[in-house]
Amino acid sequence: MASLLARLVLLAACLPIACAAVIATVIAPAASAEHFVWVDEDGVTHFTNDADAVPEAHRAGASPDWDETRALWENLILGERTGTPPGAGGSESDRITRLLRAAEGDLRRGETSRATATLNSVVDLDPTRAEAHWYLALLDRQRGRYDSSEAHLRAFLANADANLSTQRASAEKRLRALADERRLADENQVQGEMQLVGRDSPHFRIRVDAELDRTRTDYAATVLRYLEDARKEVSRDLGVEPDEPLGVVFYGRARYDREHRHRFSFATVGFFDGRIHVASPAHPSGALRSLLYHEYTHALFREQTGGDRPYWLNEGLAERIERRSRRVPASTHGERAALHARLVAGSWIPLRSIARSFSGLSDEDARIAYLESVVTASWIEKRTTREQRARLLARIGHGFSVDQALHEVLGLDTDGLDQAVRADIQSEFPTLDARARPSGRQAGQVPEN
Repeated sequence: MASLLARLVLLAACLPIACAAVIATVIAPAASAEHFVWVDEDGVTHFTNDADAVPEAHRAGASPDWDETRALWENLILGERTGTPPGAGGSESDRITRLLRAAEGDLRRGETSRATATLNSVVDLDPTRAEAHWYLALLDRQRGRYDSSEAHLRAFLANADANLSTQRASAEKRLRALADERRLADENQVQGEMQLVGRDSPHFRIRVDAELDRTRTDYAATVLRYLEDARKEVSRDLGVEPDEPLGVVFYGRARYDREHRHRFSFATVGFFDGRIHVASPAHPSGALRSLLYHEYTHALFREQTGGDRPYWLNEGLAERIERRSRRVPASTHGERAALHARLVAGSWIPLRSIARSFSGLSDEDARIAYLESVVTASWIEKRTTREQRARLLARIGHGFSVDQALHEVLGLDTDGLDQAVRADIQSEFPTLDARARPSGRQAGQVPEN
């Protein structure tokens, strides 16, 4: 049998810290006190001052060596006393730390609206919290709010400590880049006909707005790298590869708006019409990379199906793949809650009614149509293999109706798929009224504004 010291070391390693004070009280008396310790066959440790309670088999050597026992606690075998971790207390500073952690979690999950609201609350509570300014600067830049982004970057630099030295260098670089972003977003700076600079590769034929190309010497090489990433990953997801090199045109923001604003009833940053057209930042980043994933998916969809329909599947796959490239979920809880609200209100947009296009939709209905599309594409993805998704696109391209292609792969037509997706959303948000059922307008109708 192991020595008493070894057994107590084992006990100390297994007991929670809160127990240490209790144990010390029991074993602290002088060595002359009649206290007994033993470990039974089940590994349970017993303490007692009743000699008659000690089993015969354990009486020999049951009394501990108090010098060894005392040394056990004095040497802090249980480890250092822990303090309150940052953010766990009740102070104002800890409350702000908790808010920052919540915002970071929301950003990782793609809940950018909620993260923005939380970060703004942090700034209201403590304008010197540099981390909040850092995230808000990034979010505002992505949304084209360059003045606000600059203000947050300057606030970050004014308050960042030595622990944020890496971010400081990046913030200074981003400040310098904002001047280029403003210039390319200002329609007053767009003069004359657009001049394009060409750059080709085995898989792509790219053309870049000359104003955009002048901002960085490595612009073309950077966007070509993004496109090659998109080609590899989108082809892997859909199980097909393009047959021909693809044309891609990159515009500054203002030039894109001037050239293509008339095409859409809602704001866009890219589209595909045989070539990919995208509004690009002056300094390419992850946002542009994700946009290229989205538009490349449209290009591959058209090559495989011969068209853009069903539009909900086309947009749903593109949005799903774009989000995966950003390492965020296919849909956030907030987005699914918005779709559930539509179900409850009876204003769900049937998939069949947005099969031809999203044209004519208001900004709000267009947003909902995109959300419905991406949750539907995600629903399909979870229930199909890559080969099945490739077959779905191929069947549509060979002239099968969408309902026929869906039924062959999923066993559901458009309306059945619509009902299955509604039920999936409804199951996440149970209603107190057992009679409530997902409902929407009749197929072919779009909700009124």
